[in-house]
Amino acid sequence: MTKNCTVAGIDRRALVSGMVAVSALGGALPTAAQAQTPAASGGFSFAACGDSRPMMYLPYKDGHPDLVRLFAEMFGLVMPERVAEEVVKRDVKMVFDPVTKDLVQVIMPFMTKSEVMTLSVDQGWVTQATVEDVKLLPGVHREMFQLQGGDWVAREIVGHVRGGRAKFVINSGDVVWWGNQGHLIGDSPYWKRVYDTMLKLLPPPDDEIRAAGLEGRWFLSVGNHEVWGDPKIEGTLAAVPYLKNFGVTPER
Repeated sequence: MTKNCTVAGIDRRALVSGMVAVSALGGALPTAAQAQTPAASGGFSFAACGDSRPMMYLPYKDGHPDLVRLFAEMFGLVMPERVAEEVVKRDVKMVFDPVTKDLVQVIMPFMTKSEVMTLSVDQGWVTQATVEDVKLLPGVHREMFQLQGGDWVAREIVGHVRGGRAKFVINSGDVVWWGNQGHLIGDSPYWKRVYDTMLKLLPPPDDEIRAAGLEGRWFLSVGNHEVWGDPKIEGTLAAVPYLKNFGVTPER
C-alpha cells in the first residue's frame, strides 16, 4: 500500500515517522511496557516500548573459536581491526565452568582506561553487566544491564494485548543486538528470541485492526542495531514484512 491511511485520527505514516525520529535522536523509549488507557471512542489503546535488545549471545563452550572473533568485531567498531584483535587477546578474560566447560563470565575493558565491565553469562546469553572504575571507585560495580528486564517487558506487553488492554504494540527499535550472527529467525539467536518471547505469543490481527488498515499487532521502527551487521535489514523485514508498505526497503 502506498496511500496514507488514518487510524482513529492517527496517520499511519506519521506514526511510523515519529517512531523513526525517536530512534534517530537516540531517545528510545524506556524499556517498560506502557499500556495506554482505552480511547473514549473510535481509537485504539496500545503498548509502547523500545531498546529492549539483549546483549551479545556468545557461543558458550570452551575453545569455541568464534568467541574471539565476535569480540574483535565489536571492538573493531572503535579501533582498527588488527588493534581490536590484539586488545581482545590481551585484555578480554573469559571464565569457563571447570566441569561443564560453559562460559560463565567475561571481564573486559569498557569506556575509559580505568573502567572494567563484567558480564555474567548463562547458556550463551549475557544475563547481567556491571562496570567498575578500578581507579576512581574500586570495588563499586554499577549495574548496566539485566536480561530479565527485557523478558519482563515482553511478558507485560503480551499480557496487555492478550488481555485486551492494548490492541497493538509500538516499538521504537533496537530489539536485536546485531546481524553478524544470522539475519533471519531461523539462524539468528536474537530474532529467534524476539519471536519466542513476543511475536508468536501475540494474537493475530482481528477484523477491527484489519479494517483500520493495520496488518499486525507489532509495529517496529528500525533502529541502528537492526542494521548493524545486517545493512539490508533482512531479519527485520522477515519478522515484520509490513514494513515494506511503509517505504522501508532492503536498500535502506
